[in-house]
Amino acid sequence: MSGSRIELDVPGGPTAAFLATAPGWPPGPAVIVIQEWWGLNEQVESLAQRLAGDGFAALAPDLYHGQQTTEPDEAKKLMMGLEQDAALIDLRAAVSWLLDEGATKVGVTGFCMGGGLAWELALTDDRVSAVAPFYGWVDFGDRQVRAPFQAHYAAHDGFDLSMFEAIRAHLDDVAGSEFHWYPEAAHAFMNDTRPEVYRAEDAAVAWERLVSFFRATLA
Repeated sequence: MSGSRIELDVPGGPTAAFLATAPGWPPGPAVIVIQEWWGLNEQVESLAQRLAGDGFAALAPDLYHGQQTTEPDEAKKLMMGLEQDAALIDLRAAVSWLLDEGATKVGVTGFCMGGGLAWELALTDDRVSAVAPFYGWVDFGDRQVRAPFQAHYAAHDGFDLSMFEAIRAHLDDVAGSEFHWYPEAAHAFMNDTRPEVYRAEDAAVAWERLVSFFRATLA
C-alpha cells in the first residue's frame, strides 16, 4: 500500500500526518489513526498501512508536531504537554481533510493516549461515523455516544472498573456498539514493538474485529 507524509492546514499552522491509501481511493471509507504517547512513529504508520491493505484510507496526524521518543519518562512528558483542545483541533482538521478528499465516511481508532482522544473526538464531532478505541481513558459525563463504538480493553491494565461499567452502560446509545475484554492481556497488547506486553493472538483477534466493525459501519 502507498504511504506518504502530508500536511494538514489547521488554525495553529500546518500539521504533518501520515497517509496510507487503498487502491482506487478516493472515494471510499477512511479511518483516522491516533498515536500512542510515543508519537507518530513507524509502528503507528504500520497500522495505517495495514488498514489501507484492508481497504480503507488511513490518516495518522502528528499530534506532537515532529517529536517522538522511545523512553517512557519522555513519553509521559510529551503526553502531559499535549493540550487536549489543541489535539482535537488537529483531529477535526484530519476529519475535514478526508471528507474534502473524497472520504465517504470517516471512522477513528486510537491506542492508549490515542484511544482516549478517539473517544473524545467521537463524543464531540458528528462527522465521525464509528470509533474503535484501544485501552483509552474516557469520561462520558452526561454525554451520549454519537456513533457506534467498538471498545477494546485489557484485564491487566490500570483503569478503575467503574470506567468499564460506564462504557458498558453506553452500549445501547447507538446500535452496533461492542465492548471487547481481553482477560490475559495487558496495556498496549496491540503494539508489536513492545515484546513485554504484545500478545500476538489477542492482537490478531482484535484486528479482525476492528476491520469487520469498520467494514460494517463505514460501508
